[in-house]
Amino acid sequence: MTLQGPIAIIGFGSQARAWALNLRDSKISFKIVLKANSPSMALVSSMGFESIELESHELEKFKVFLMLIPDDKHISFFEKNCSFLSNESHFIYAHGFSLSKERLHEKFSQFSHSLLAPKAIASDVRFQYETKGKIGVAYYAQTLENEIFLKALAPKLGFTTMYKSHFDEECMADLFSEQSLLCSLIPYGALKSYNLLRKNGISSEVAFMECFLELKSISHAFVTLGPQAFFNLISPNALIGSQKGRELLMGETFDKALEQILIDIKNKHFYKEVEIDADLLRKKVLAEWDEEELSKTFIKLKPELIV
Repeated sequence: MTLQGPIAIIGFGSQARAWALNLRDSKISFKIVLKANSPSMALVSSMGFESIELESHELEKFKVFLMLIPDDKHISFFEKNCSFLSNESHFIYAHGFSLSKERLHEKFSQFSHSLLAPKAIASDVRFQYETKGKIGVAYYAQTLENEIFLKALAPKLGFTTMYKSHFDEECMADLFSEQSLLCSLIPYGALKSYNLLRKNGISSEVAFMECFLELKSISHAFVTLGPQAFFNLISPNALIGSQKGRELLMGETFDKALEQILIDIKNKHFYKEVEIDADLLRKKVLAEWDEEELSKTFIKLKPELIV
């Protein structure tokens, strides 16, 4: 299996677009696989990519599939398309969730299943490629041949450093970080802090800069400098305040809540919790944020403060 062989990207969401652009710039040929009459067909064409349809014998021509549709659609993909796939097909996933939850590598063992999970959102996958930056990935391959293929493919996608993992390990870590910090504590902590300042008479502009805009510089400094340099850099007031906030906000109750999040993932209770209509939940969450002043302030100040 070589990089010159036929590669198919399944789906055309944000990650798929970033991967496609990076592969094109790396001179790797591929096609986009979409449902018949998909609204993404026009976008694919406008970007100069070729596409083929799902549930067609065209799929038999491909040996490598980059599985970039949402995780909850993976099982349906296999159920509908198995008869159109070669048994030599190699599926590469950007997350381990569907493999950990549905055991796809066991249910569809006639195919090869690998993990190539970048630890970055789609926009950063593209940005780091364009700026020759760095992207770390968790990877796993079932065979040595597939591992060699992943190591050849990764730099073409802009993935510069690879760490061996497994479907279950990557899934657990990914779900936990989203729930414990990245998609919960950070956005909702910012929202609650902004609202409390506004309630106490602080202007929307100052509250926005303090509780939202500075997230960028603080997180960038913490990640690029490291914890020790970060805490050596911040002002005395910030240092003392960091420890007061730590003591008040991150006590025993916080620790127990973190542990419960991990327990629910390890015992797969969360796997049942995700079996809801995600589109409806997204609409509900977006509607809630539409009502928040922070969202309106973001729209108002973005042209002045955010590049």
